[in-house]
Amino acid sequence: MIKIVILTLLTSTLLTNCRLTDKNENRPVTSDMISPDPENAPVMTFESEVYEFEDMAVGSTIKHSFKFENTGKSALLLFDVKASCGCTVLKGWPKEPVAPGETAEIPFEFTPNVTGKNEKTVSIVANTIPSTKKLSIKGMVVGQN
Repeated sequence: MIKIVILTLLTSTLLTNCRLTDKNENRPVTSDMISPDPENAPVMTFESEVYEFEDMAVGSTIKHSFKFENTGKSALLLFDVKASCGCTVLKGWPKEPVAPGETAEIPFEFTPNVTGKNEKTVSIVANTIPSTKKLSIKGMVVGQN
């Protein structure tokens, strides 16, 4: 009986998690968006690839957005955006294609839990060449751990 309950819980959890991660099912994705022509590929041009914060207290939170423009010649698709640790929480990112000339942003909140120099990254996977991009968040955290 316990095996059936565990199996049922495990199955429902897996099905729910798969459904929650498939939020982009209505996005019109075409094969040319996924594998762009190198001469017409989308290009992410960021206002800044590094966010340097002023000294901040351990446990406090800063909010910021990495703003970018698609300066390429075709639609830009962000497939995945991940923070390097749990102290950096992404607050959304473009799920729809970003057309050439359009701007978008990747907002985040950073709440450090250790003092000293901090440097974290936000990694992006997109249909650009190269397909990955790393952004940095860095600064000094002061106070008591």
